[in-house]
Order: sequence, then C-alpha cells, then structure tokens
Amino acid sequence: MTAVRVVICVCALALAAAQPAGASHRALSTYGAQRACTTGHVRCMALIRTHNGSRIHAASPALLPGGLGPADLHTAYGLPTQTPLVKGTTAHRPITVAIVDEWDYGNAYADLTTYSQAYGLPVLPKCSATVTTSCFQKINMGAPAGSARPTGWYVEMDLDIETVHAICQNCKIVLVESASDYDYALGAAENRAAKAAPIVSNSWGSYDVDGSFGADDAAYDHPNKAIVFSSGDAGYDVSWPASLNTVVAVGGTSLQVNADGSYAGETAWGPTASDSWGTGSGCANGASGLYPAEPAQPFQTAVANWAATGCGSSRGDNDVSAVADPDTGAAIYTHWDGWQVVGGTSLAAPLISAVFALRGNATSVPYPASLLYAAAGTSSFNDPASGSNDTGVAAVPCDHTTTACVAGPGYDLPTGVGSPHGIGGF
Repeated sequence: MTAVRVVICVCALALAAAQPAGASHRALSTYGAQRACTTGHVRCMALIRTHNGSRIHAASPALLPGGLGPADLHTAYGLPTQTPLVKGTTAHRPITVAIVDEWDYGNAYADLTTYSQAYGLPVLPKCSATVTTSCFQKINMGAPAGSARPTGWYVEMDLDIETVHAICQNCKIVLVESASDYDYALGAAENRAAKAAPIVSNSWGSYDVDGSFGADDAAYDHPNKAIVFSSGDAGYDVSWPASLNTVVAVGGTSLQVNADGSYAGETAWGPTASDSWGTGSGCANGASGLYPAEPAQPFQTAVANWAATGCGSSRGDNDVSAVADPDTGAAIYTHWDGWQVVGGTSLAAPLISAVFALRGNATSVPYPASLLYAAAGTSSFNDPASGSNDTGVAAVPCDHTTTACVAGPGYDLPTGVGSPHGIGGF
C-alpha cells in the first residue's frame, strides 16, 4: 500500500538553551520548540528546543541545562550497564540492538564516538569481519548519501544510537537506514533490522491510525523479537505501528530525580500552560471509522485495571513507559548542532529497547510485551500514577472517565505497566 499519511519520528524534543541559575526543570517549559523535520512526504517529529525563536547550543554536556547523562539514567531507573554474563563464565552475552531510521547520515559513528568519550563510555569500534560484538554497524538500504541532514533525521539517529549505548554499554548497535520515507521502504528496513537483532528500536510512526494498516502490518510482526515503537509526542492519539499487537508500545513520562540522582517520581507526560506536547496513548479500536480495529493480546486484557482503559477487546497503547518530557530529557551530541537536551518518546523507545537487551530475555517468548504484563504491579516497575496527556485536539475525544488519557494507580494507557525499576520486568 502506498503511504498517503505523514509518518513521523516521535521523538526528539531537543532543548539547547541554558537554564537560569536556580530554576527548576519545569521552568524549562517556558522555552519554545521547533520541529527538526519540516518538509517531505514523511517527516520526523524531532522538536528542538529554542530560546527567543533560535536554537541554542552548548559547548559540552557540562554546560547543558539539566540534560540527563548515562549515569543519571542508570541511577534513576536502577539499571546495570552491561548484558548478562554467559552462564559459568565471566564473559557477557553478546546482544544486538538494531535501530530503524530514515535516510542516510554519514556522521552517525563519529557523533556516537564523541558522545562516548565525553561521558567516559566504552568507545565502540566499527563492526568488521573480525569485530562482531560490542561494535557499531550502519546499513544503508539505498538512501541518498547525506540525506538525513536536509530532512532533519540526523537528530533522531543520534538520539537513538547514543541512548542505546548509554543504557547498554556493551551492546552491538546496528543502524538500519531506510531508502526513503515510504511504507515499503520502512518495512524493508524493519525486516532487515529484525534479521540483524533480537531487539529493534523505532522512534517513528503515523498519527491518527487507530488500528491496523493492512498488509503493511506484516513487517512489524517478528515473533521472539522485541519490536519497540514510540507512541508519539502530540498527546492523546494512537499512532501506527505502535497500534499493532505485535510490538511494544512505549509511552513517555516526566521524570523527577533527587539531588543524588535517585528516583523521586514520575507523572504521565502531558501538556502544560506553556506547551502542548505529551505522550501518545489510546485504543486501537477503529473509532475514527478509517481503519480496522486491532485486537488486544490476551496478556494485555488480563492485566489488572484493563477495564478502566475503555478499550474493551481492542489493543491499547501503551505497554510500558520511560522519561520523555524534554524538561527532564537527556543530553545528546550531533555534528551539526553540538550538545542539546532532547526528549520525546524517541528518547523513551531506545531506552526501553536497551533495557530489553540488559535483561537478555526477549527471545524467550513469542511477543516480549508479555514479559512486561507478567510483572505488572510488582516492584519491577515504577508506577507514574498521575497526569494527563490529553491536549484536546484528538480526532476522537478522550473519555476522561477512563484511563485512556489519564494516569492512575496501576496500569493505564499513557504509562502502561510503568517505567523500569531495574530489569526484572523484562
């Protein structure tokens, strides 16, 4: 099927402005934002934070306005830095995380190296015939050289690869660049990524697709692999392929940390008085009348509090969540922009993908989302129990008597089963 929708990377909300001394993270929402991708048939939804309408850059991560680094994320979520040990040895299990993005970016490896050096992470070598684990590989499926620069997708690529490496520091990373922004090209890239890795991270999707998209769905059905998708940055709304019951849909939170970096709490990421961003969520029930409903998996409908979502027998977004609010976002480096702070569910998706790698359990079940639901309500997850992501502009309005757009105790759609508290739920 030829795509006629706008597909977005749901995603990079980049903050590149200095925070006034003594200001809180929430005060950063007074800064503006602009999309990185403003033209093209398929666009990413990278939102770059601005000050007085201009992008502002930092010379180093130390000068960033509160951007979280690798140690911050590990401390807040209680994560190890490496994959499991091979039983009976001192060697770590080699695990690959593949990332699907659009277009080609020749500076991706150099940017990852700069990021690693700045934070003291292991510098990954390029993969070769003799170096096959804990390395970086870029696979271009036919995109024109350098095409990520004019389209803005380079921000998304750096966010993805740097976040995966920040969380899983000995993982092999395979960046698969689709030949174009059409569905058939993205599907081909997804299939190639699924051949390369047991975990595939995707920070893109198409809004207003509250169900199945027909034959194109097949590219995102790879049993015994974690196919991870961002849920969106425009607030309450369902996006595809996150709407599919074969993938792991990742929502976004606003993360609060203590002075020592430890976890202080989370809320569902939603609009404020000064901005209208928020995590995607909703029911893939075909309520728009444009798409067939997508059924929920039995492991999803069995979770406590499922009835409160209002989805009935239809698939619900989301399954799990992690930090996405750019006010509490992460620092990344790009060749063209230097250091910025980024957020969006494009931060949450590669973070969750890397946690699947740290656990090393994704291939043990047909659909790894089931692992999350099996641990729902346990100490393996933090429970963001407040906040709403409803911006009031969804084509099908949210019913606030449900948890489709309102977070509450236990399972809800904006935050799923919650955010990681260690790796036990994966």
